[in-house]
Amino acid sequence: MIFNARDKITRGLLSLARNPLPFNLYFRHHFPLPSVILIENTNCCNARCVMCPREKLTRKPGFMDFELFEKIIREVSETRRKPIVHLHGFGEPLLDKLLPERIKLAKALGIKHTYLVTNASLLFPETAKKIIDAGLDEMKISFYGTDDESYRRTMRGLDFSVSLSNVREFVKLRKSMNKKRPKLILQYLPQKTNGAATKEFKSMWRSALDKRMGDCLNISSPDNFGGGRAYNPVGEKIASVCFYPWSALSVLWNGKAVTCCMDYNGDQEVGNVNLHSVKEIWNGSEMSDIRKNFGRLDYGGFPTCQYCDWVHRQ
Repeated sequence: MIFNARDKITRGLLSLARNPLPFNLYFRHHFPLPSVILIENTNCCNARCVMCPREKLTRKPGFMDFELFEKIIREVSETRRKPIVHLHGFGEPLLDKLLPERIKLAKALGIKHTYLVTNASLLFPETAKKIIDAGLDEMKISFYGTDDESYRRTMRGLDFSVSLSNVREFVKLRKSMNKKRPKLILQYLPQKTNGAATKEFKSMWRSALDKRMGDCLNISSPDNFGGGRAYNPVGEKIASVCFYPWSALSVLWNGKAVTCCMDYNGDQEVGNVNLHSVKEIWNGSEMSDIRKNFGRLDYGGFPTCQYCDWVHRQ
């Protein structure tokens, strides 16, 4: 899915931003609402994955009130051009018991594409059925191991056999329910802790997914989480334009809107949906100033951006 940090398509689009010229029109104009809105239903998680800087999380843990979620969805669904809605943030979305109801509401109000990322550890049949019935369109599953040892080293706190069984049973359940959605994307991040066993990963899942439904594998690479990790070297020179301020908006569980999903501590606030509408925030002076500054490769005052490996690409 586009606008997810580790996706191949997103990385390809970001490569265009090495020169501001291709984004010249974006510097002058933007759509009335974001193309993608990322709504964090919770920042709680049941795992301690090595690539995720959870030990640096200073925000209070919590779940988004359903009333606030409904407010956001109603606002973004009022326009003809409805955004893609991500139903996750810096946490495990399946911890949220209201997740199926959130999906139902979004689909009932005309949101055409709903999407979430999960570690599948809680994707048990009862929950899976509710998600399928609710109408979720696409689900990415982070699965960063090919056996018990590599999985436990990478996705600390989770059980390889449980997650493996959940994914396989989900595919069977979707077929038995005669449903085409959600499409599944199974993602793998080759790294030291899991032995970078890309061939083994592909072999393990080749026959399990249903390509007729659009299921696929995604092999990607770790990123720095805006300075939370150091997988990729970051030099002093900022070389690229980040197109997020023209395309996407992240809303944390407490209603705080931030520049990017990589801002896991919510340091770069641009508004609060408890106090203002999504449209007011998106078209407000703060976002306008950010677009002007980012278009000039000026990320001063944005520490998460300054430590991000995206904008330092040569």
